[in-house]
Amino acid sequence: MLFEVRIVEQGWYLDTFAFGPGYRQPLIFPDRIHPLGQWSHVAQTFDGATYRAYVNGVLQGEAPLAFRPQGPGRASVGIRINRVYPFRGAVRQGRFTPTALPPERFTMGG
Repeated sequence: MLFEVRIVEQGWYLDTFAFGPGYRQPLIFPDRIHPLGQWSHVAQTFDGATYRAYVNGVLQGEAPLAFRPQGPGRASVGIRINRVYPFRGAVRQGRFTPTALPPERFTMGG
C-alpha cells in the first residue's frame, strides 16, 4: 500500500497504489489539486470489493480490487521503500483498522 503526495505548481495531488499477489491498482488524481502548507488527512479503504482513496474525508476515486491478504513485508514512512523521493513534510499519525471506515470515522485534524 502506498501514499504519495505529488507536488505541482498549483499545490499537490494524491497518488495511491495497492500491490499484491495478482493485483496492481493505482488510484492517482492529478485533476484534484490540494493546497500546500496545511495539514491534510489522506486515507485508503478496502471494503472487500472496492479500493478507495480520500483526502480530508472527500473521495478522490475508487476501483474494484481483488485484494488478497499480504504476507510479511516491510514498511516505510516518509520515503518510498526503495529510499527514493523523500517526503519533505511531517507525518502526524498512521493507523490501520480491521475494517473499512466510513469517512466520518476517519481521524482528522492537525
